[in-house]
Amino acid sequence: MDYDKYFQRGVRYTLINTDDDYGYDIIAAYISWGLKNNRKCYYFVDRDVLVNLDFYLKQVNLDLIELMANNKLTIQSSKMFFSNNSINSAFDNIVRLTNEALEDGYDGIAVISDRESFCHSDYDEQFLYNYEKQLDEIFDKYPVSAISCYNIDKFGVDALFAITHLNPNFIYKNNDEVYVHLAGDELFTKEETLGIVQEFLKKREKILRENRVYKFISKLSGELSYKKDEGEILETALSIICNSISANRGFVVLFNNNEVPKDFNSEHIISYNITEDIINTYKQHLLSGLYDPKVTFSKLNCLVFNARDLKGTTKEIMDKNNILSCITIPIKFNDDILGCMWLSSQDKYFSFEDSSEFLYMVCQTIGKMLAEFRRYKKIQDSLIQARKMQALGELTGGIAHEFNNILTPILGYIQILKNNIDDPILNRYIELIEESAKDGAKIVKRIQEFSKSKHKEKELCDINRIIIQSVEITKPKWTYESQICKKSIEVKLDLKAKGFVEGTATELREVFVNIISNAIDAMPNGGLLKIVSYNKNGNIIIKIRDTGIGMTDEVKEKIFEPFFTTKNERGNGLGLSIVYSIIKEMNGTIDVVSKVNEGTEFEIRLPAKGTGLSIEYLSENKEERRAHRVLVIDDQEPVAEAVSEMLKNLGHISEYVVDDEEALEFINKKDYDAVMCDLAMPNCTGIELAERIKSVKNIPVILMTGWLGNLSEDEKNHVDEIVQKPFSIEELRDVIQKVCKIKVG
Repeated sequence: MDYDKYFQRGVRYTLINTDDDYGYDIIAAYISWGLKNNRKCYYFVDRDVLVNLDFYLKQVNLDLIELMANNKLTIQSSKMFFSNNSINSAFDNIVRLTNEALEDGYDGIAVISDRESFCHSDYDEQFLYNYEKQLDEIFDKYPVSAISCYNIDKFGVDALFAITHLNPNFIYKNNDEVYVHLAGDELFTKEETLGIVQEFLKKREKILRENRVYKFISKLSGELSYKKDEGEILETALSIICNSISANRGFVVLFNNNEVPKDFNSEHIISYNITEDIINTYKQHLLSGLYDPKVTFSKLNCLVFNARDLKGTTKEIMDKNNILSCITIPIKFNDDILGCMWLSSQDKYFSFEDSSEFLYMVCQTIGKMLAEFRRYKKIQDSLIQARKMQALGELTGGIAHEFNNILTPILGYIQILKNNIDDPILNRYIELIEESAKDGAKIVKRIQEFSKSKHKEKELCDINRIIIQSVEITKPKWTYESQICKKSIEVKLDLKAKGFVEGTATELREVFVNIISNAIDAMPNGGLLKIVSYNKNGNIIIKIRDTGIGMTDEVKEKIFEPFFTTKNERGNGLGLSIVYSIIKEMNGTIDVVSKVNEGTEFEIRLPAKGTGLSIEYLSENKEERRAHRVLVIDDQEPVAEAVSEMLKNLGHISEYVVDDEEALEFINKKDYDAVMCDLAMPNCTGIELAERIKSVKNIPVILMTGWLGNLSEDEKNHVDEIVQKPFSIEELRDVIQKVCKIKVG
């Protein structure tokens, strides 16, 4: 670019440079212009400029060392130029340098003065402003031309705009293009020129601000990357922020689900050099409703207060802690407010207004980091939980086997008792014990399968019968416990539903037992529990209503959420979430209506099934059965004995042994129609024993197990049937009948 048409004698220019580009190419061009016009050149600067300046001087065919050796260019400290700390002394120095240059044969001087030293000295902005204002007198009287270099990154927009307002001759670079504006240029009026420079300064300030934020965020991210919890993240971020700006104190308040916490404690507040009275004052402002962060920060990016504008107790606290100003900034992620950051300053020269946008952007970033950390933590917890579930799944095999071994004799002897007792009351109790034992067996089976995605075997369930059983199961709670607590609970049933529902009886009992138990807990002073069932539009409707304390709308909205409970340590918050999952899996719906102090009603709607099935189809298929000789093999003697007794109760001939070698001896000596063998034997597996038995005699082998595990198809080929412990007497009857039919066939 040809600068000759822009650079003029007796004119001073303002060169706007930056930390990224000090404009050495323009300075070199100006020195070249000065020498062409017989001007001695002076460069007042406090940076090391020799290498960069030499490079650009060579671009205009000049040599720095040669110029300095020939006394055509002098580089001096700008601090020394203002050594006497007065405008007059600076003027005297310029006059002296001009006169010396004239005596040496020059026509005047060309001065390049870097103003950056003012940012690192005791001079205030007013001194610099007055100096620039009075420079016109020298240029009018002496042959002086000059460039004053101002770094926008050091001085800021407002200061530079004031300077360019005094001197509208300025030079700046934008995207490597150089722009020179002169006061007498006919292309622009003075107002247009000032508008142009202001636009440039604003753009540069935005770039500077964004770079500052990016650098700070980069530093912050590095510091926070190894933190293990939210407290550490916020504590570190708060410390870095306070140490990066003139903030002497600060704290962060975390919100609960976008709401201000009602109880402030260490879980909600992370502080830096804070005092208790400041925290208490902020609490009072929040809890008293003096301002609502959700409303306030939906309209504003921050709140800034100066101590001089405050009154009453708040001002007293500010004065006591020598706080001159403070700011509150929201920590947001999208539209959610995760918390607020409060900072204070004791520096009278510091302004939170100037830093508010920077702090807002930083807090937005912290909000994103916090949300990302929580998401990562959730994923991490899920992975840990998955590993635990996997490990638990492996453990359940052995545990389930042991539980099933306990349940097998219990269920077996109960069913034997049921067939030998005629008392209807005792038989009703035995049936309840039997159902509970069966439920226990199914729960163990669910535990075994919880880590695997398996299709559940569904059955047609008599909903009325299950409701009656559930009422009976919970009877101790609403009769005996109620008597102890001196409260009267009446249970009324109005069961008119016809047909069946498709599902699992155990899970349905779990549904009703949960709801009934909750209803009883909700009637601390006694009351009425009414359960009705009826058919409507192809569905079976069940309504369970209590006259208890009821629920608020807030509680009602959350009752089906996992881990939500109103029972404190007495509950784990899983009951109704499980109920909801079971009903949903059955393609049903569950709704709740509740009023405080009036009671609660649950309405369950399930698709009706089997309403057209005949009694003959649903009843047991009666047929004649003959007695079979069966050998039972199980290393757990109570289990072996119970299974043997169940077989005898069915009319079969049965013996049992607890040792595999003894079993082979029995088989060699006697003829059996079938052998029932446990999978886990002490000396060999049930599969191996079945293979040995079949090598001796072709006898059907039924494998009993409390945990099937991962048997291969080849292993299963050695046995005729597999029955899962604990099994009912009906299941035992069916499997014996099946294998003996195969044998006969």
